[in-house]
Amino acid sequence: MAFSGMRPGELVALKNSDSDFNKNTISISKTLYSEKNNMKEYMLDTTKTNKSRIIDMDEFIMKMLKQLVRMNDRHKMKYRTVIEDFHNEDFVFQRKNGCPFLTKSLSNRMKRLLKFSEAKKELTPHSFRHTHISMMTESGDDLPTIMERVGHEDPDTTLKVYTHVTKKMKVESINNTTSLHS
Repeated sequence: MAFSGMRPGELVALKNSDSDFNKNTISISKTLYSEKNNMKEYMLDTTKTNKSRIIDMDEFIMKMLKQLVRMNDRHKMKYRTVIEDFHNEDFVFQRKNGCPFLTKSLSNRMKRLLKFSEAKKELTPHSFRHTHISMMTESGDDLPTIMERVGHEDPDTTLKVYTHVTKKMKVESINNTTSLHS
């Protein structure tokens, strides 16, 4: 998520057909929602802003996704006859029975992992979206580019993160300039 800017629901809704490994792009057109947090009772809906988008991805990330898709395919071929209720929907991030992971699963796993870290900040899967916006800001991407990438329609939504990062960059710039003159 930190390298794509996807919302957690968009990530878990990804299917094999959403990835173009020749162009290193991902099509984001849906989000997964499960009111009861049940892996078999979910719905795929449009993205939060009802807009599809295609994002360019780093080649290394796409290679990892391709390996995951291949691993899922091998698993499906091996177990779909053994697991009677194998959920054959080709989710990229799927359980052993083919059902998608839920956003709640991401949150729970992240909480468990954070217990082993020294992070002092309360982090959620959505925090990676902010990380992505921060990385884009720090690399000099402009507001419209960032908004398109993360699927924001309202500039104020992006500016909340964007402004925080640019303030931090200004302080660092001042500190760098001051250290040059010392």
